[in-house]
Amino acid sequence: MRRNFQSRLHLRHLTLWLAGTVVAQVMGLGLAVAQDFYGAIATSESGSWGYAYDFNSRSDAEKNAIAECGETGCQVRIWFKNACGAVAKDDKSMGWGWAETRAQAETNALDGCSSRSCRVQAWVCTTR
Repeated sequence: MRRNFQSRLHLRHLTLWLAGTVVAQVMGLGLAVAQDFYGAIATSESGSWGYAYDFNSRSDAEKNAIAECGETGCQVRIWFKNACGAVAKDDKSMGWGWAETRAQAETNALDGCSSRSCRVQAWVCTTR
């Protein structure tokens, strides 16, 4: 009888250990899915622009936005995490903005542009 009790106790411990391992694995997968995504918009004085999105770091997003801008003197004007960014311009001025939604990012870019004739030239959103 004692041997049967010990076997059941051992089986119970093994079951609890396995359940804990499965829970830890599932939670680990959930954390991997909740990754942050970064984006950036770069512009030049001449009006060129470039954007980048869904990068694992702010610095990678900024480097790629500058590369996409493609001119000497391109500078990152805005970066964002798990959000959207936009750039607006006309012949004389430029504005940029970010927000959780595309519409609000565009509104913020237009608000940042000092002319009523500014139009959104580009927008980009990260996956999250």
